[in-house]
Amino acid sequence: MTILQKSFMLRTPDQLVEKVSIQDKFVDCAPYLSKSGATFNGCIQAKHGNLSMVRGLYKLYGEPLYKFISRGKITRDIDVMKNLVEKFLQQFNLDDVLVYFDNYAVHIYDAYKKAVMLEDTPQFVQGHLFIYRLNTQIDFSGATKTMEEKAFNHKIVFSTAVNVLYDILDAIHISPGYGFVVQKADDEPMKIASPDHGEAEASLPAGQWLFIHSPPRKNTD
Repeated sequence: MTILQKSFMLRTPDQLVEKVSIQDKFVDCAPYLSKSGATFNGCIQAKHGNLSMVRGLYKLYGEPLYKFISRGKITRDIDVMKNLVEKFLQQFNLDDVLVYFDNYAVHIYDAYKKAVMLEDTPQFVQGHLFIYRLNTQIDFSGATKTMEEKAFNHKIVFSTAVNVLYDILDAIHISPGYGFVVQKADDEPMKIASPDHGEAEASLPAGQWLFIHSPPRKNTD
């Protein structure tokens, strides 16, 4: 199967859900609360008069309906923040909206959709490295050219130079794992080697490819 979306959630053979967005507008609703409780972020969805904390990746179809940003922390208490959000939504009679919040900002979106969940079979697997085929419009004009790449302890050697887009740097978002997007111009095989799994040859044809490596287990919360 070929992935056609630019924002999606992908269940890998490791049974982890990777949230992926490629040059798209999105909100990653991965909740966080520090041990002290003073630093946090999360998402609230208002729908049919009910408010609920939500997880997952959400595709956005425009700029925020409302946006509030502070130079200092608005609050260090997540419950205070939730109450502030609830009061604002009630005051302005807002429903069917997605609210992203952290210590410093609140963004309210009225044009959004939860990203589709995929359980695609990788074209190639080596340990916790998975490679998927992409068929969507991607801008590689500012990409880095390379013949070698790394994904944790996997070394990937291409037959000819490929274009690579990286997480964050090139508007690629992959979480909780690590990855990048490759544009391959030929059908020549590539070599992938790691100390744990030896060396293998991956016969991937020309096209766009998503490389994802699962994170260490301690970072998958």
